[in-house]
Amino acid sequence: MRINLYDLMAVVGMENTVLVDSLKTEGNLWGERFSVCSKEPFHVYLKHVQKDIVSVVVDVTVVVQRSCGRCLKNVSNVYDLHILRDMDVANRKAVDSSFDESLSETDEISYIEDCTLDVDMLVLDELYTVLPMMVLCKEDCKGICKVCGINLNESTCDCDQTVPDPRMAVFSDIFNQFKEV
Repeated sequence: MRINLYDLMAVVGMENTVLVDSLKTEGNLWGERFSVCSKEPFHVYLKHVQKDIVSVVVDVTVVVQRSCGRCLKNVSNVYDLHILRDMDVANRKAVDSSFDESLSETDEISYIEDCTLDVDMLVLDELYTVLPMMVLCKEDCKGICKVCGINLNESTCDCDQTVPDPRMAVFSDIFNQFKEV
């Protein structure tokens, strides 16, 4: 969802609350695609605090669907996010929240474009800071078979799971030569 900030930027001190009915977006984390959706509607609180500076407050509960890092089964996790951002809308920069004369600018933000706030990108930006690198469907997930690809949590297979020691590869080659003769 996009929120137009032109009216809010007209008067310093102006506040606005926007109800976001739903959030459904996708992201990419270390090459893994995941989907994000909100469980219930949430509010975005906006306040024009200084020239070109807008404060945004969002409290949202999101459900993130990812693949298990071992067996690739879909896993849903719930995250409660509290987002408090102060941003320079004109320069597309996040700013220090102290609002003094020497505002220290930090990273460029991707969720502001042409005086429009992209709520999906704002939530994704915050979500990237709390997502773990890998999720598991359960703590003792066995993963998938390296040979046949069957999910070892659901059934077993008769594949040879021994991994040869690479230091013994020379001896293995010698034995294989004698087997061929």
